[in-house]
Amino acid sequence: PDGLDPLIEHIHSLGMSFGIWFEPEMINPNSNTFRANPHWALGAEDQIPGRQQRAVDMANPEVRDYLFDRMSQILSAHSIEYIKWDHNRVLPMPDADQTRGTYALLDRLREAHPNVEIESCASGGGRIDFGILSRTHRVWLSDSNAALERLKIQHNASIFLPMAVTGSHVGPRTCHTSGRVLDIRFRAWVAAQRHMGFEMDPRELTDDESHVLRDVTNWWKGNRDWLLKADILRLDSPDPSVIAEQHLAEDGSKFVVFAGKDGTSAQIAPRPLRLTRVSPDVMYEVQLKNREDVGHLSRGAPALKYGSIKLSGAYLMTHGLTLPWSFPERMWVIEGTRL
Repeated sequence: PDGLDPLIEHIHSLGMSFGIWFEPEMINPNSNTFRANPHWALGAEDQIPGRQQRAVDMANPEVRDYLFDRMSQILSAHSIEYIKWDHNRVLPMPDADQTRGTYALLDRLREAHPNVEIESCASGGGRIDFGILSRTHRVWLSDSNAALERLKIQHNASIFLPMAVTGSHVGPRTCHTSGRVLDIRFRAWVAAQRHMGFEMDPRELTDDESHVLRDVTNWWKGNRDWLLKADILRLDSPDPSVIAEQHLAEDGSKFVVFAGKDGTSAQIAPRPLRLTRVSPDVMYEVQLKNREDVGHLSRGAPALKYGSIKLSGAYLMTHGLTLPWSFPERMWVIEGTRL
């Protein structure tokens, strides 16, 4: 009721920064702005609306001036550190000038407010390209934060995107897009693979879930300095149900392997997972970070179940690591340090 400032001050008093959601490229026909400027809408009058919205013509300088004035006014009047820039409907037709106009508005806002961080989002990952990456600080891969789907989405996006710009959030127990109920351990570790955050009501957390989330978050904070610069190396898994990647530090001194299961293994015993780009003639100490998650079921006695092991880089790349057996929708996190 008193505007944004009291809310912003409260957020800042908690040691957090304040962000705001904008969807500047959309307009609702039931609005004074549309009624005053119907020619600003892109496309034919009889088009099917998306989410009760139409896209505005970003190639029109009048539109860009209008949006800049209002967005800049908000950013100037308040202590806002972050923008989520969204775009939640498809365009009525392909138009390169629409993209160029959006780039022009982003460039103008970046010049006027250089310290404001911007995350690009368009129906999830609809606007991720080198043009947008030169103007924004982070991207949002999908409007589904279901960890099972995210595991695959993030893995494939790593061909193009580093961790530092890839937002990934721990979602609620029941995912709003898939209806799946997933364990907090899986949700947390999938988010920890990238630029970690939360997108849930924390009041739903049990004591055990709070403990797990705190533990994984502290691990991420303790490792993010080197992880943000690490190479993400996609591993070839002999088990099709295991989606694995190895994050290798810039100097090669350490790595972490995330091995997630998206389904039930076809074979009984776990197959060794071979690593990559470690030094063959160097010894590494390897341990399972989340050993307490090992279940009561077993297929043999892999050494990682019981403590750290020391192996050569050649062994890690040619034979590989035999991980403990696990249920689907679980993640093993393996830490390695060069000796």
